[in-house]
Amino acid sequence: MVGSRLIFSLCLVLNLSVTAFSSLEFSRYDFPTDFIFGAGTSAYQVEGAAFQDGRTPSTWDTFAHAGHAHGATGDIACDEYHKYKEDVKLMVETGLDAYRFSISWSRLIPNGRGAVNPKGLEYYNNLINELIKHGIEPHVTLFHIDLPQVLEDEYEGWLSRRIVKDFTEFADVCFREFGDRVLHWTTLNEGNIFVLAGYDMGFTPPQRCSPPFGLAFCAKGNSSSEPYIAGHHLLLAHASAARLYKKKYQDKQHGFIGINIFAYWFAPLTNTTEDIIATQRAKDFYLGWFLDPLVSGDYPEIVKKNAGARIPAFTKNECKQVKGSFDFIGINHYLVLHIKDNPEKLKTDQRNFAADVGVDMIYALGPSGQYPVMPWGLQGVLEYFKQVYGNPPIYIHENGKQMKRNTTLNDTARVEYIQAYMGGLLDAIRNGSNARGYFIWSFLDVLEVTDGYKSSFGLYYVDLDDPDLKRYPKLSAHWYSAPSSASRFQQKFATELALKFSRDDFPDDFIFGAGTSAYQVEGAANQDGRSPSTWDAFVRAGGTHGASGDIACDQYHKYKEDVKLMVETGLDAYRFSISWSRLIPNGRGPVNPKGLAYYNNLINELISHGIQPHVTLFHVDLPQVLEDEYEGWLSRRIVKDFTEFADVCFREYGDRVSHWTTLNEGNVFALAGYDSGFMPPQRCSPPFGHSPCTKGNSSFEPYIAGHHLLLAHASAARLYKKKYQAKQHGFIGINVFAYWFAPLTNTTEDITATQRAKDFYLGWFLDPLVFGDYPETMKKNAGTRIPAFTTSESKQVKGSFDFIAINHYFATYIKDNPEKLKIDQRDFALDVGTDMIFKPQNDVPVGEFPLTTWGLQGVLEYLKQVYGNPPIYIHENGMQTQRNTSLNDTSRVKYMEAYIEVVLDTIRNGSNTRGYFTWSFLDVLELIDGYGSCFGLYYVDLDDPDLRRYPKLSAHWYSSFLKRRNMSSDGDIRIEKNKTPLSYAQSF
Repeated sequence: MVGSRLIFSLCLVLNLSVTAFSSLEFSRYDFPTDFIFGAGTSAYQVEGAAFQDGRTPSTWDTFAHAGHAHGATGDIACDEYHKYKEDVKLMVETGLDAYRFSISWSRLIPNGRGAVNPKGLEYYNNLINELIKHGIEPHVTLFHIDLPQVLEDEYEGWLSRRIVKDFTEFADVCFREFGDRVLHWTTLNEGNIFVLAGYDMGFTPPQRCSPPFGLAFCAKGNSSSEPYIAGHHLLLAHASAARLYKKKYQDKQHGFIGINIFAYWFAPLTNTTEDIIATQRAKDFYLGWFLDPLVSGDYPEIVKKNAGARIPAFTKNECKQVKGSFDFIGINHYLVLHIKDNPEKLKTDQRNFAADVGVDMIYALGPSGQYPVMPWGLQGVLEYFKQVYGNPPIYIHENGKQMKRNTTLNDTARVEYIQAYMGGLLDAIRNGSNARGYFIWSFLDVLEVTDGYKSSFGLYYVDLDDPDLKRYPKLSAHWYSAPSSASRFQQKFATELALKFSRDDFPDDFIFGAGTSAYQVEGAANQDGRSPSTWDAFVRAGGTHGASGDIACDQYHKYKEDVKLMVETGLDAYRFSISWSRLIPNGRGPVNPKGLAYYNNLINELISHGIQPHVTLFHVDLPQVLEDEYEGWLSRRIVKDFTEFADVCFREYGDRVSHWTTLNEGNVFALAGYDSGFMPPQRCSPPFGHSPCTKGNSSFEPYIAGHHLLLAHASAARLYKKKYQAKQHGFIGINVFAYWFAPLTNTTEDITATQRAKDFYLGWFLDPLVFGDYPETMKKNAGTRIPAFTTSESKQVKGSFDFIAINHYFATYIKDNPEKLKIDQRDFALDVGTDMIFKPQNDVPVGEFPLTTWGLQGVLEYLKQVYGNPPIYIHENGMQTQRNTSLNDTSRVKYMEAYIEVVLDTIRNGSNTRGYFTWSFLDVLELIDGYGSCFGLYYVDLDDPDLRRYPKLSAHWYSSFLKRRNMSSDGDIRIEKNKTPLSYAQSF
């Protein structure tokens, strides 16, 4: 085995330098889909509350209070014990998949064994639940240097075999109490370095060493033997805890258990045979010391030979227990050491671990003692694990850049370090490494074990002079947080994106989201019991240029992937619709269990990742069976069937859905489906209509369908408020399409005509909802063609909403045309008596919307002034572009930025607007244009069998806005230089 390792080392020396820095341009999508990105801390370094709620001192408390960390302690640290919710929120904003932290043995079991501290138990339950609630995986370490001092005092801790039993009992409590939610357990953090630093050199807890060894004054210890004894007991304790987990918990909790080691990479100082052999010896001592027993059941031969009787021997039973006692290996890696052979050290009679290795280790440090950027070292470690130890699953638990604290938030050196090492990691994965995850050390600037608060590794600066210990993101936090996407780390953009406003300018409870609808996104149209809808019939008749929703974006099967993208984008909420045909295939009667399960799964996935589901009940797609049976919305029978469908939705999903919208843009649906006939159910009559319709009556049917839509909404809302709202605490509303209208000229005629257009297109639905009846001008112009509300119906419709939702894209101009009102046979458009004029803008490409942000302002102000300022959600707003043109959708970014700014202006002016949803989250099947145009933040490759999603520039921009970052003209996230933390925070 030694010979093969030497050959491998020779090959690696020749090849690693060639591959260094070869992956500087990469994306999140270049990594495996289940690859985990995270960040870490440990209990004593971050929690604080050292003397609160029953916690007892650990050996680290003793060490720090003896002044060995430049006088710094973890008594308060970052106070995550009290601020964990704030920190988890930062993790969400950063986009972490996982958070690695440790459990303080002293907090959970203050006496080291025996009674569990309920306050400690509660804290870790709260932290884990908060992480899970926000879709962040907890990766838990059981021991991170901080042994209860009581056990150190009682039997010298890791020097006694008694520690194995106590550690296993501590682990048992953790597995029992937290294992239903924690899937990744690490028993020990860098046990190899812990025993060397704590029992040989003595500069970390428990600070044991003996002359002439040690870098600190130690009151007790034996540097020759104790590192080997402590290391032996660490391995036995790990094996015992792992055996317990696998035997008692793993089958029901389905988790994984591993161990962590510190993994230097070693390179020979010269190419001499002596230095190459010495380098392999260093690997055997620093890596093989722990890894060989775990993989092969015993220490490396060279370690046993050089340490002699000072290193304990495994019994046969212990060998069996230790061997294979892991599901993964965690590694902490920061730098490379160069090795020079020094045989003189081995001639010394009194030796410690360092002398047993028989080498000189040369540190290649950068400026001011900082770690140099040598990602080939990480590649070497991973390749070594692959070749020598059978390529086990690997998590990189720590990797990061040490810098002086309190110098700058613009930590470009850290960004360069992380970027380079992630590139090296990607190369290793492409070369077959079984690496599963990468955690930056550290999430916050924590108490460092020897340096206290003098240096830092964090993505977030913690202001220790602020009583509230406020956190500030560094450049590295912004860089790491950039959307996990094809251009996460490198892609340059070609647009000016500096914002004049921020997410924090909006009310705290304001919701930002994105939307789709069932038929446009789900696919699986003919699967699992779903029956056709009117939209299916429409597309099969060629209504969308031959495109259909049979497959669409296949969110039916890919919802988990899409929810992950939503998390990475930073959405607060996702607006989607429920397919009536999927849930109740016959339109009424039995519920389809597969449809029920799908929406339960989607809602649960959203909730588990902290995303609010905003659900629309009807989005164009009526079950075709009801259209065939009684012509759908033209019959009053639809009111009962719709209410029963709504009842199923409220009953089955209302415990988790708090925002219900009954109908999507009912006004435009009635016009496009029953007057012009270019939408399902495609009804119209000559001389009206934009398509050849086989049936319909454009003069009457839009008004009849609209009337039934309002009655159905009111009936469902009444049911919800009477039966569900008090216990589910949700809200119900309706959505209308909201053009804004401006007079073409300032003439009285055009001004009057503009108000008439508002009455017809907005008041048609809003007046009954707010006042109980249609606008007078509508009733006058439509006459008997528009149904009348009975007194009872008027009461039911009036006030039947908790919010109004609007879809708005652009404004249009109105010119009076009284001639239209003189025509006897009229449809809705003629009843308005106007010409609608769309003014193109010279700089807007064909097919794209003009920027008429004053239109949205006008709509919101009108709703405030005329309809009593109800709660408003902007359900759809977005830019149409041609599909398959570019991911660099600068026009969409400019559109969104302009409209979001206007929303802020109207809120400041008193509008009761509560949320903004961009249309659409993905490039979906568009109603008329099929896949010819798109609105999405994410491009869906329809030619890829896997329908892979790619983020556009707009996805990056929206994510940066939602995660409170800024993007410069070249797409880099930029932090101004020479800013204090306070001024930096104010600038955001």
